Amino acid sequence: MQLWSYIIYYPIIVWIFLILVSGGYILLLFQSEKKQNFWDIELLQEVYKHNSWWYRIYIVILIAITLLYSLAWSGIYKIWEIEKIKKDGIDIEIIFDVSYSMVAKDILPSRLDAAKTVFSNFVWWLNSDRVGLILFAGKPFQSIPLTYDYSFLQDFIETLSVESIDQSQNILQGTAIGDALVLGTGVLEKESPEREKVIILITDGTANRWVDPELALKFVKDKWIKTYTIWVGKDGATTIDTIVSPWFIQKTPVWGIDEIMLQRIASETGWEYFRADSEAALENILETIWKLEKSPIEQEIYRFYTPVLYKILGLICMIYIGLIYLLFIKKIQF
Repeated sequence: MQLWSYIIYYPIIVWIFLILVSGGYILLLFQSEKKQNFWDIELLQEVYKHNSWWYRIYIVILIAITLLYSLAWSGIYKIWEIEKIKKDGIDIEIIFDVSYSMVAKDILPSRLDAAKTVFSNFVWWLNSDRVGLILFAGKPFQSIPLTYDYSFLQDFIETLSVESIDQSQNILQGTAIGDALVLGTGVLEKESPEREKVIILITDGTANRWVDPELALKFVKDKWIKTYTIWVGKDGATTIDTIVSPWFIQKTPVWGIDEIMLQRIASETGWEYFRADSEAALENILETIWKLEKSPIEQEIYRFYTPVLYKILGLICMIYIGLIYLLFIKKIQF
């Protein structure tokens, strides 16, 4: 028998209690011979005496103690329900290039700012997908683990800059595409063993650090992780402003990208390579990715049962204090 958020396994004990208490109260009223005639004056006086407030409280306490004992023996448990929503979308690891070349202005206001704006909007579209973020330049860093906290992701993306990785250190300069792919694959393999996994790689340069992208591609293929590659930038050389001193800014040339490698990474993992030469083009690309087929959301409810026997016994002990007060202080008697 379920009563609100409690379940009673042996309700028959409670019913027996109710019957016994009801019968006992009736017998109490008619326990003496003089109570056989209910309209007897002495009987009315006796009933009036027994109906004083202290006596009423005394009767209520006796009933409460008996009820609590019956509940203790009836196997009463507290029900706790935890609703768990299984979101069967996909897990997306965004691998985001923040190397110095991303400040080039061939896409206004800059490659980095355009990518930030569009990716923030992309995250806003999501509802059942987990998203993680890896930033890389000369070395990759897992900045945000897979999460459903889209608001936090959007706020974090807004703060991104080439200073997000301290590229004043020579070891952190460059474009380590291979390392970033290896890290992204490892994260998805560890944190997403059963869900569909996707990598979105956005970059504007050529791999020039550490792990060869060829080796990284083999690793990604072995783990069956689908990969989108996006090149941000326009054809031809462009420049970025490099501050040499407070009085001099140098125009540093930035060349193209290893487009063939990006195409191979995408095609050999079963997905697509895109070129984004404007903010609008980049937004169209991410909208295409967003339309990936997803499974429906499933809902599971877990029910836990917590015994309340000790709480009942503790409550009985507290009530006994009131009972002792009535018996020895107020001298309540039958």
